[in-house]
Amino acid sequence: MIREERASTNVQSLVDMLASKDGTIRQKARQSLVVIGKPAVSSLAQTLQNSKVDHVRWEAAKTLGAIGDVGAIPSLVKALEDSDTDVTWLAAEALRKFKKAAWPALLRALIKRGPDSDLLCHGAHHVLRNQKEDGFTDLLSTLTAALESNTAQETASLAAYEILKRMKAKS
Repeated sequence: MIREERASTNVQSLVDMLASKDGTIRQKARQSLVVIGKPAVSSLAQTLQNSKVDHVRWEAAKTLGAIGDVGAIPSLVKALEDSDTDVTWLAAEALRKFKKAAWPALLRALIKRGPDSDLLCHGAHHVLRNQKEDGFTDLLSTLTAALESNTAQETASLAAYEILKRMKAKS
């Protein structure tokens, strides 16, 4: 129990260091958090969602992408709608690394919020473009074309729904 509390305190201290004005300190904190890995994901996800400081959210997104744990996917999908374009870009880049593992959360967000969120649509397009997966290429092509056009949101939602349906059928 004490060991877990120390580890939690250490993670939080490192996350707090992401707010430093010194880039070297931020980089060392980020590298240490990547080494810690999965135990740091929850704190980083909270920071990504709740920090008022752009560069802290940027650091959190970058670190979550480097850790590569699927537990970060929901927070990274939400970050596609961040007010800072650098944060949204890093979130999209991180989600691209997850490939098909990121699809369910991303597609559900598109179905729910897509027509109301240009940021989400733009981020989803960045994540999904150039992704290839046997049995999904046709729908991915339809979806990315709809996201690119900004005028075919119903088509995008339908394609997202059909991809989820096909994923479920294949599992």
